[in-house]
Amino acid sequence: MESESVPIAAEDARKPIRIGILGHYGNQNLGDESIIEAVIRNLRQRLPDADIVCLSIDPFDSQARHGVDAFPIRYRSDFFEPRGPAAASVPEKTPPAATKEPPPDTSGAPVSWKARLKTLPVLGIGFRALANALDLSSKAAQERRFLTHASDYLRGMDILLVTGSNQFLDNFGGPWGFPYTLLKWTLLAKRHGTKVAFISVGAGPLSHPLSFFMLKLALRRADYLSFRDQGSLDLIHSRIGLKGHVYPDLAHSLGYPRRYSTADASKPLTIAVNPMPVYDSRYWHQADNGKYCDYVRKVAELCREILSGGHRLALFSTQEKDENVITDVLSELTPSAGSEVDPERISVDRNRTVQELMDNLAQADLVVATRFHATVLPLQLGVPVLGICYYRKAAELLQDVGLGDYQVSIDKFEASELIRKYRELIERITQGNISLDEEMRRYRDALDQQYREIVRLATKEESR
Repeated sequence: MESESVPIAAEDARKPIRIGILGHYGNQNLGDESIIEAVIRNLRQRLPDADIVCLSIDPFDSQARHGVDAFPIRYRSDFFEPRGPAAASVPEKTPPAATKEPPPDTSGAPVSWKARLKTLPVLGIGFRALANALDLSSKAAQERRFLTHASDYLRGMDILLVTGSNQFLDNFGGPWGFPYTLLKWTLLAKRHGTKVAFISVGAGPLSHPLSFFMLKLALRRADYLSFRDQGSLDLIHSRIGLKGHVYPDLAHSLGYPRRYSTADASKPLTIAVNPMPVYDSRYWHQADNGKYCDYVRKVAELCREILSGGHRLALFSTQEKDENVITDVLSELTPSAGSEVDPERISVDRNRTVQELMDNLAQADLVVATRFHATVLPLQLGVPVLGICYYRKAAELLQDVGLGDYQVSIDKFEASELIRKYRELIERITQGNISLDEEMRRYRDALDQQYREIVRLATKEESR
């Protein structure tokens, strides 16, 4: 007798858990991309059937890079107004930079009526005000359209994770940049009953009262809140009054195996140097050409010291803008600068993926880092780091792993101080008395605990 078919229980047939990972990612910053990669990898290990999506600055990049569906965190005309059926899923290639040509001669061209109006004192002011008003109206319409689509995208999402990096800052974009973006997504998520978790986020620089107001509105509605360092927690607690957990940066959970071994003092070492466009007018929010040139000169002096010691110099990027600085450092190292340089002992690593970056870092005996995640990622591999710190986060990390003596403040250091610390660290490396295994194990264990908390929250189990 054939057995009767048994209907599938409703709870067994329910749809997979849908998880959104939100951040200011998709800008070719491999430090940020390492965070998303780590979170996706760990979630898939713990929730293999989950539907994971990314919400980033560039959804096209996130989709291609991480193999997940993606949605923009802000309005993008190329996403919401595609020119063809495939435009929403296939990003356009960025054209190569064109050679600059002198502007065409327009001295004999007729002047438009708009240009004539702008030259009139009173009418010109009114015309500009009208143009600004129309522009504001257009942006408001775009934002309304964006919020409608974003709300639809959140429908049915179980949990929204705001992950790592410096999500709480306003030095880039002001209050209407990062703070407003986090606020609107939090409010939209809660409207649909979606849980919101801020995990291992960094805070600062923050200065505008409106930024703190927006973040206060967002964080008070969060279901979970943790910071990647004590300094970030202290800043938010002092200004907003909220507390949370402290867990390491999420990039520590990437899971790459330790590859570093004790350096052989009888052979040339590989010193990997990561310049960053701090104060560079092509990148930085508050440009200062004098400070930037001073930074480049000091980094070049260290590079000259590396080469004079017979070692290999590997200049590497974690974001494309770093390559402008690498070019400037190499210009300082030319023979015309007063010293001979062996180009055979210099390499430039233009990394485009996290895998490429980690492979190159694994070849280094020492990393000299300015970017924060150029500090985080080598430590995971067991590679010691000498830090040129532009904000407290990197200095605090090096202090926590026992390398606090090997860092300088970007605004205060002299090349001689950097070179002295470099020599001291090289001596310790060649003596084989640096090990980061215990610290990295401590970070991995802490993050494993946090992932368990997030899984409980996502699956609606009771959280501790």
